[in-house]
Amino acid sequence: MNKFDQTVAENLRVIGASCPRLLFALQESPEAVWGEIMRMESAGHAFALACAGLPDKLAAADEIMGLVEDLRVQISKDGLSDYKEFAAFRQGVSAIQRCADRLQKSFAENSTRSDRRLKIHVFYCSNNLEAGRLAGLGETLGGDAVKTIGLPCSGKVDVPYLIKALETGADGAVVVACKKSECRHFEGSLRAHKRVEAVEALLEEIGFGAGRMAVVECAEGGAAVVCEEIKEFIERVRSLPPAVGPSGAVNKQECVVA
Repeated sequence: MNKFDQTVAENLRVIGASCPRLLFALQESPEAVWGEIMRMESAGHAFALACAGLPDKLAAADEIMGLVEDLRVQISKDGLSDYKEFAAFRQGVSAIQRCADRLQKSFAENSTRSDRRLKIHVFYCSNNLEAGRLAGLGETLGGDAVKTIGLPCSGKVDVPYLIKALETGADGAVVVACKKSECRHFEGSLRAHKRVEAVEALLEEIGFGAGRMAVVECAEGGAAVVCEEIKEFIERVRSLPPAVGPSGAVNKQECVVA
């Protein structure tokens, strides 16, 4: 189970576990009731945050948050003053439990599928690799969008390039560099490694998560090996939560090998 699935499962578990506690809290005190409602709301907000950028999954978060909000409204009026209000509140709790159970089952079924299509940017040293040798890479991956960008040296890839790739909708980026000992620009390959490491550290620091950047070293004539390593990288990225850059934009014209 990847991090996204774990986050979703944990928050749905918290919401579901609060339901029976909330029913017991009705027999204790208003404070206990509010405590459970606040716990549900916190888990619901975390659930919605995890689903940001995924309309179908965000709809599930909105559904369960709507049910929790209904409980808040019920208890906020003047408490549960009669049997009908008490019964309606219990029905609301049961609706949340059923919804959480249904969503847990749905997400568990979806998490076993590896059909999420990705968008990957590949920056490569044109001294060592020709664009044609990467042609068709997207098709061999079953539809993942691979955009290739040639550079005079892998050392020319800069931190803003890599961050911009994520901002424009890429799930990850690979830099194909020469072996350090074979770089004709001496330290170009070394600079590529350092810049990728810098971006990885930055992503980790801001909570975006590491693992979306990689350097693949290519010996002369090693295009086949490079393609295999890129495929392995893409599968690692697929196990990460969906990336949502600041703009969330995806340019469909880039969804081809170019």
